[in-house]
Amino acid sequence: MKIRNFFKYLPTFVFCGFIFTFMLLWIIIPKEHYSPQEKRVLADFPELTAETLFNGSFQKELDTYLSDHMPARNFFVGLNADYELISGRNGSKGVYLGSDDFLLPKPAQGGENLIKNAGYIKEFAEDIDIPVYMTVLPSSGYINSDKLPWNHDEYKDAELIEGVKNALGSKVKYFDSVSLFEEKASSRQLYYRTDHHWTSAGAYECYCGLGSAMGYAPVAEDRFNKETIDGFYGTSYSKSALWFVPPDNIELWKCIDQSSDAVSVEIADGDDKKSGKSYFFREQLENDDKYPVFLDGNHSLVRIKNKDAKGGKIVVIKDSYAHTLVPFLSLNYSEIIMVDLRYYKKEVSALAESENADAVLVLYSLSNLSEDTNLSYLF
Repeated sequence: MKIRNFFKYLPTFVFCGFIFTFMLLWIIIPKEHYSPQEKRVLADFPELTAETLFNGSFQKELDTYLSDHMPARNFFVGLNADYELISGRNGSKGVYLGSDDFLLPKPAQGGENLIKNAGYIKEFAEDIDIPVYMTVLPSSGYINSDKLPWNHDEYKDAELIEGVKNALGSKVKYFDSVSLFEEKASSRQLYYRTDHHWTSAGAYECYCGLGSAMGYAPVAEDRFNKETIDGFYGTSYSKSALWFVPPDNIELWKCIDQSSDAVSVEIADGDDKKSGKSYFFREQLENDDKYPVFLDGNHSLVRIKNKDAKGGKIVVIKDSYAHTLVPFLSLNYSEIIMVDLRYYKKEVSALAESENADAVLVLYSLSNLSEDTNLSYLF
């Protein structure tokens, strides 16, 4: 009878033991400030005041804190991602798992904001007496359509980008990167497997294509030494939590014809300033996110000079894809001013004119152009 009762209450004993064990572990295990797998800062314990208690924010932030610091969090986050994958979603958290271990973000939705941003760029080009060039980069999922799982949302990159092109007007000289990438994708990897960004090879192909539009002669590929850095886990990996996917490699392309002291990089973020003598900030390779090795990641304004280059000065209005492209462009332009409108809150038209820029290049990925709300700062 006692044995029968024991088995009757066994699930209750197991459940209570599970809760007690996790509560004990939560108390004794030191709290981490940062998650290297998810590449984000974890929540701090919320401030308890009468206001936060009664408006509900304390409870909401406490729930986030408890979730972020749950024992074995990475295991359970990964387990949940694996469940989403095998239960018919073909991926996790807006990222598809494709063939050859490609993690492919779901397609951009476009919408009114995309055309609104195209209108801002059109007005900007009409407002300044400087040639304006533009390209919109298709997504990894669109270009690597052969890697997608059988069940996926439709990628309308070509259609959406064509809509942007048509809305830009005649003053913006548009370069078609979609056709270029569709042609090149069969022969080389243009995007990382674990990240939404393009590879150095992808950026190089765009650099060569832009040369015909912007009037410069690209440096031949055989004039570069390529250093391979392994162990790169990108943002798609962090977002999806599909921890079993192997890492990528990052390549640093260095022109063998460039003198060692030719390049200078000046970074300005308000009162914070930083400088370097290379396009590559190698200290970033020690971090969990290695992509900022290219020009130190996102900053409001970055000035790159190359005394070996024969061309003039250009302003690049961009998202983070440009960080891999600009080192190539710098081989042809003596000075590049890179502007990120997420952080630079002054009129870019005034900047371009005061700097006597020879040209402006606007470069965005389709997904970022669809979501960006800062292009009104162009003029």
